Amino acid sequence: MAALLAASALCSCGEEPRPPNIAFIGLDTVRADHLGCYGYERETSPAIDRLASEGTLFEYAVSHAPWTLPSFASAFTSLYPSQHGAGFLKSAMGLGFPTMATILAENGYSTGAIVNTAALNPVFGIDRGFAHYDVEPITAGRAADGTTRAALEWIDGQGDRPFFIFVHYYDPHLPYSPPAPYDTLFDPGYGGPLGCRFDPEFLPTDRMNGFERMNALPERDRTHIVALYDGEIAFADKAIGDLIQGLDDRNLGDNTLIVFMSDHGEELFDHGGFAHGHTLYDELLRVPLIFRLPGRIPAGRRVPGMVRLVDIMPTVLSLAGIETSADMEGRDLGPLFGGASSAAPPRPGALLGDEAFSEALLYGPERKSVAAFPYKLIRHMGSGAEMLFDLAEDPGEKHDLGTQGPGGERAGVKGELERRLLETLFRVSGTWYV
Repeated sequence: MAALLAASALCSCGEEPRPPNIAFIGLDTVRADHLGCYGYERETSPAIDRLASEGTLFEYAVSHAPWTLPSFASAFTSLYPSQHGAGFLKSAMGLGFPTMATILAENGYSTGAIVNTAALNPVFGIDRGFAHYDVEPITAGRAADGTTRAALEWIDGQGDRPFFIFVHYYDPHLPYSPPAPYDTLFDPGYGGPLGCRFDPEFLPTDRMNGFERMNALPERDRTHIVALYDGEIAFADKAIGDLIQGLDDRNLGDNTLIVFMSDHGEELFDHGGFAHGHTLYDELLRVPLIFRLPGRIPAGRRVPGMVRLVDIMPTVLSLAGIETSADMEGRDLGPLFGGASSAAPPRPGALLGDEAFSEALLYGPERKSVAAFPYKLIRHMGSGAEMLFDLAEDPGEKHDLGTQGPGGERAGVKGELERRLLETLFRVSGTWYV
């Protein structure tokens, strides 16, 4: 209320209202269906659920890659991995386009990031535009609670300038080793050999053989692994709640845009695999996305339909009152906050606003997908083999409609998605946006 009164006073004197602060919260490796606000039965996310009740939740947000670097790079540039360049192991973002941080810095924002993975090391260009970029892999000891403390310490040093902070929580990523009491929170009766930590070190180097070993584990051990993963989410959720409370305690909550998202999900034996980076199924691509800004974004609103991570940057800049001519693949989601049936018209780009393109596998042969809900096409780029799914009837992507023979409406859908995928591949190759 104090912030709203202050803004009113500024307007009455003919001065511009203060632009909102921006807290961009990235919770690594979290599939949407393991959060309470997305229907999960376990209480993994009371703080995130509360954030959803105070803001607007997008029910079907799509990541553009199944691993960390290209996903966050797409959120920060509104470009696809083939465009921004950080789509493959040890690849880096290009320099011929702005980032969300560079644009905000040019418009008077203090910019800072608290990051906890080597996958987001500055060598990959992801730090461009951040005046303060604190990267400390979680192996060095900074878990979720330490991340919140570091974020609030940085915020305390920004004075009266509006700030943009990227706060990255890595805890749900392998290894799963939540601290007490989260280590036994969801499976207190387990007495098997895995204990309270799970780290399949064989997965990165011998992934396919690793999948066989993972699936050979007894079912009781596999359910315990999922419980440890959920414990990591719950631990990080507590720290996220402390961050939001810290903003409120500093009287910043009413004028801080909070964006909460994840970069990718996690396979938990859904298609015979584990972890991430190796497929384009929805357990890796469907991620949570929530916006909160009191007085400007409705509380408790749930938006159906498909949105994408490339939509985050134009939406944030619009809410900050910043007009930009930068070429972006995403669209401003602002109209959806007010109940519109569709978002702002997309800029001319590779895809229409109601389609999602994903690519850039970390492991195995490259695949690319295009989705126009409820249909999704996945193409193996080496063999040309394709799979077609109806996500409304088959959200687990277990039944490939492409095996049902030619003919009928779905054959037409498959042909149209093939055309859109090939057009997209042509458009995103090279640097068309420069």
